[in-house]
Amino acid sequence: MALTRRRPGRRRRRPLGRAERAILAVLAVAAVAAVAVVLVLRLGGDGPCGDGLVESADGEECVGVADATAGSPAFEPGADGPDERIADLVRKIAEENEKVGELWEGRQEPYVRVAVLLPFNASESSAMTPEVVQNSLAGVLTAQLHANRDHGLNYQLLLSNIGRDLSQWRPAVEALDALTVHEAPTEEDSPLVGVIGLPNSEKDTEDAAVALARADIPAVSGVLSSPEISADTLFKAAPSNTESVAALSGYLDENPGAHPGEPSGFLVWDSREEDGYVANTRENMRRVFGEEYGLENRQASFVGRMGDYAGAPRRFSPAARGICRLEADTVFYAGRDSDLPYLITQLSDEPDCDDFDAEIRILRVATGLPEGLTDRRVREDMAEARVVTVGASATDAPSWRAGEGSGERFATFAEGFGKASGLPGEALNDGYAIMHHDAFVVVSRATDTALTDLEESAGGGGSNRLPSKLDVYNTITNMRVVRGPDGCHDCVPGASGQFGFDVEKDNWPVCKPVPIIEYPRPEGADRPRLYRTFQGPNGKCPA
Repeated sequence: MALTRRRPGRRRRRPLGRAERAILAVLAVAAVAAVAVVLVLRLGGDGPCGDGLVESADGEECVGVADATAGSPAFEPGADGPDERIADLVRKIAEENEKVGELWEGRQEPYVRVAVLLPFNASESSAMTPEVVQNSLAGVLTAQLHANRDHGLNYQLLLSNIGRDLSQWRPAVEALDALTVHEAPTEEDSPLVGVIGLPNSEKDTEDAAVALARADIPAVSGVLSSPEISADTLFKAAPSNTESVAALSGYLDENPGAHPGEPSGFLVWDSREEDGYVANTRENMRRVFGEEYGLENRQASFVGRMGDYAGAPRRFSPAARGICRLEADTVFYAGRDSDLPYLITQLSDEPDCDDFDAEIRILRVATGLPEGLTDRRVREDMAEARVVTVGASATDAPSWRAGEGSGERFATFAEGFGKASGLPGEALNDGYAIMHHDAFVVVSRATDTALTDLEESAGGGGSNRLPSKLDVYNTITNMRVVRGPDGCHDCVPGASGQFGFDVEKDNWPVCKPVPIIEYPRPEGADRPRLYRTFQGPNGKCPA
């Protein structure tokens, strides 16, 4: 799957094989129908990127949406392709997409399409690392397989590359808009019904979401959390930073620390203003905890690893010195997960911390428990520095996998995840697989509900109508959790818990569980009280 542009003079030409000639023939007669598998890759066309893709503005990537088939050499990783971890999941999705196409051709089983917007050419310094993209795709694949085995309506995935830094979204959005059917789609149309992905809380993500909204395409982000990112048809499956900080506030009310009432806090924040997630997390933490924990002057910034060079990254010496010199036992961290282990290591190595014997709690807004924190060396550093991380999280896979606080839906998902992806259960810990699974579930459940309503309005038979993108959008707006014996009113049965939506709350999830992950969990400690988004003063979900 070649996503990196080959420069003139380096391009390796070879004769097209039989399968590839067949692909090009299909593309020539069915470009609009986009049959079989839709994938972001390079097919070996005459241009620098190949059929269906365009060169990015910087000339370094091939972005957009293009057609291919499973088994093509273009799926293989290499200098011009994705990381092997991503390529393997892409191949599995391609195989499932082909099965869906064959079921339509052979049995006339209808299908719709859902687009996945991610940085498929990810690197360690891009908006998502290869491992995170891998886990995200594995969660989506698990949801796709479950939907295709569980319902009469099948789903294909359209994988769309939006660039390493998420800025190259325009070609993909324009191509997806061309695939939609604006009114009364039928089974022959196989319409695009929604988009998932849009992972980071950045301006490019909002611009892409606004463009999708102009095209009336519903989008669901599994992990976006900044309240500043908004668009009319954009829904969020993860808690907002505001709600996650409220969950942390509830935790501190019950666990005030060794010096309650004294300014014993310290704020550590990423200085990259273009990263909306860290900037908004910092402002929420200052607003809620600033006065009580004395954060106005008790703080230090650092340069995060993600993005262009802006000075030495991950230089945590000023933060570690400040924490230990001021004897701050409650640290508020507004930064990316991938940078946090370096703060912990610095606390372990910092000479000024040698005489500071108090336990240090690092509070953070999280999607889950990142692999970086569970690394053996980092765990040793945590023990040395007496550090415990406290994350208000969208997921708690380590506890759920151990049977603590999980529901039937998570158990079903976890079993299917291993079979579908071949990845170990630990791949669930960072939360990206779970939340991208849930984003797909939002779209598929809304599509299935809308289809049932259309069939009933047609008298139960004879109609070949499929839901349109507007039908799916309108259905999502009515997915609610209410009080009463049946609290789930067409709501979302996610692997991360049950939740609904409310357009008056800017399409954030309502009644979404926000577990608190203490890592490592203090010996003998009970699991912290569960917070739910937009809960009332009594801890109940909204009426």
